[in-house]
Amino acid sequence: MTAFIHRRRLFEELSMKEWDIPYDELKLFEVIGTGRFGTVYRGSWHGAVAVKLLHVHSLTDHCLQLDTFKHEVATFRKTRHENLVLFMGACMKPPRLAIVTSLCKGMTLHTHIHLRKDKFTANKSVLVAQQISQGMGYLHARGIIHKDLKTKNIFLENGKVVITDFGLFSVTKLCFGTNARGDSLGIPPGWLCYLAPELVRALRPHASLHLPFSKDTDVYAFGTVWYELLCGEYPFKGQPPEAIIWQVGKGAKQSLSNMQASRDIKDILMLCWSYRANERPDFPHLLSTLEKLPRKRLARSPSHPVHLSRSADSVF
Repeated sequence: MTAFIHRRRLFEELSMKEWDIPYDELKLFEVIGTGRFGTVYRGSWHGAVAVKLLHVHSLTDHCLQLDTFKHEVATFRKTRHENLVLFMGACMKPPRLAIVTSLCKGMTLHTHIHLRKDKFTANKSVLVAQQISQGMGYLHARGIIHKDLKTKNIFLENGKVVITDFGLFSVTKLCFGTNARGDSLGIPPGWLCYLAPELVRALRPHASLHLPFSKDTDVYAFGTVWYELLCGEYPFKGQPPEAIIWQVGKGAKQSLSNMQASRDIKDILMLCWSYRANERPDFPHLLSTLEKLPRKRLARSPSHPVHLSRSADSVF
């Protein structure tokens, strides 16, 4: 058994070396994204790339950090899909740890929706949602949970969706800031709207990063992305974090009474936002449903009066 474990570790180490990029071979240019534990640069390595550089000094347990980082690299290595960012390699020698991917040349959905205020027609929203469902369905089929699906991590390149920042590493930048005072939570702006009720109920001041993410929580997050595409804003817009936490934790949903969309579209959204995780559809089912939507009717049906209300199965 010892010999088997030794051979397996040797094989894994040799396999990892195949993807190891010497840090000195990279050229870093401007910062294009930041997080608690990492910074993303536009870079060059035999062409244009994105380089996600890990902030090594932010973590105290060096061995644990390196294992976590290698797990992230292994996650990226398993992915090959037209709707996912392309993994090219990683710098795996401390203290310079980095993940190198293809550079997304378009803009994020967040930029389109919230900064440029671009309007997506119902038909275009469906096409984007179909591609997101394809990419996410592939990830889930490979046993990978995104954990951070949001419009900031979805690029649109000439109509093509590219999903980024999936896997374990992305979670480290999300959860609880070190600057939180007292019993407060360090919650990045806009993050709460993507969290399923089971995640919201697990939020604790200064908690660990190990929230109960699942394939079902990814589907809930997709529902919020779907809402943003259709409405051009976040659900629960303008409400303080405490109110969102209380409402979502109890099973409340954003009102759809003013949404100009067909009942079919609203039904998809409400299913994704189901209070019970096992009642949310998986991505293959979502893709099938989206493909069957009658295009000419997408935005013509009378508004479906779905008001802000608690799910009948919510728990108090």
